[in-house]
Amino acid sequence: MPTIDFVQLEPDFGCYGVNTPGAIIELRAIHQETFVDHTYLQHGVTVPPGGTVLDIGANVGLFSLALKRTCPSARIHAFEPAPAALEALRANLALHGAAGVTVHAVGLGAVDDPGVPFTFYPNIPGNSTRYPELKEFDRARISADWGTSVGDSLYGGQTVEVPLQRLSTVLAQHPEVSTIDLAKIDVEGAELEVLGGIDEADWPRLHRVVVEVQDLDGRAEAVQDLLTAHGFELNVETPEALAHLNYRTVYAVRPEVTTTGG
Repeated sequence: MPTIDFVQLEPDFGCYGVNTPGAIIELRAIHQETFVDHTYLQHGVTVPPGGTVLDIGANVGLFSLALKRTCPSARIHAFEPAPAALEALRANLALHGAAGVTVHAVGLGAVDDPGVPFTFYPNIPGNSTRYPELKEFDRARISADWGTSVGDSLYGGQTVEVPLQRLSTVLAQHPEVSTIDLAKIDVEGAELEVLGGIDEADWPRLHRVVVEVQDLDGRAEAVQDLLTAHGFELNVETPEALAHLNYRTVYAVRPEVTTTGG
């Protein structure tokens, strides 16, 4: 398993990440997405002071750290199952003194399971997944653009075993969480499983949801249909940098939240 190291991303900001050349390039892209472009805070998606946020697929924690800059009083639950990313996440929260962040060393899914196979990609750790077969589309596209050796290098994975929990199982362990102001979901193919792990009684607690989903096998439409069925109004964007890989960002906000600002 690769080690982690410190990477300077701004003159006054740096963080720990997986110490491979590809991972560092990816880390800079995620920094741009979270600290500069504020990708997850678009289309009426905001977090009120003291709001509760779920960072599902936290990776090394850049979304949580960026949110702490704009909303220091936010209470964040960060979920990350991959051991190397989890190590960097904890190191980054400590480095930046990010109070009010609870780390959950689990993946989220439709069932509770003490151990499921998880594929970790040292050169693109943010793409690590429970469903490596879905990454064959990405590997083929990148191999066509940049050569087979690049595709093979990026998508050369290592299998680890990680625990899985349903979101409603976690919420039952945290009765203090009555409202979820934002659930950011970036889980590389497990989006429907994460949403499937929410009991019907818990759906009204979610006020805003942002999901990154790859539009393969009807998954983007299925995510949108599920959110619409639970009372959300949607905006959907295609991130320019990921358009060739068929990614979509789905922004879901309850209309009553838009009206009241809650």
